[in-house]
Amino acid sequence: MNKRLVLLRHGNTGYPGRYIGAKDVPLSSDGFSQIGKLKSIFQNLHFDSIYSSPMIRCRQSGEILFDGQPVFFDDDLKEIDFGRWEGLQFDEIVEDDPELVKEWADWNSNFCFPEGERIDHFIKRVHRAGARIKETSGENVLLITHGGVIRTLICFFLNLDPKDYLMFQVQKGKYTTMELFDNGAVLSGLNHGLE
Repeated sequence: MNKRLVLLRHGNTGYPGRYIGAKDVPLSSDGFSQIGKLKSIFQNLHFDSIYSSPMIRCRQSGEILFDGQPVFFDDDLKEIDFGRWEGLQFDEIVEDDPELVKEWADWNSNFCFPEGERIDHFIKRVHRAGARIKETSGENVLLITHGGVIRTLICFFLNLDPKDYLMFQVQKGKYTTMELFDNGAVLSGLNHGLE
């Protein structure tokens, strides 16, 4: 085995069912509790490197688990920017922009969220982060990031088409494990945590 990768999605933010990407929202009290429950697991794990999205919900998740341990912040690990859809629920988005929602659902990597980020730009920057992770020294690496980023990285490491990202449900406050090898990767666990 070349490298063991743990991908932790930040805890709840108090916006259930709403699209939160570039909006820099903190963890809710439930989110703090979720991540706190993982402390008993993570205190027994050793990581050679810890990388995190700089968004406050990821920073707070890291601070709960790794007080005083160095964490490297990487802008490429930020969630996609949903633009003017930030903070809205799906039914609100459909009501406001039905044609754009259809275009998004038809999967075109050139699709750009209105006043937000293009999907292909998002994929490119997440793949950049993935390539750096492959090359980083150390056998145990942790990423603290977002659902869309984790799903995109799973596709990247498994050599799946980026449009297959919806095959993976990544829950808040849970972690996913992957084993990375020179010639590929294995998804060894999805949505681990304590209930």
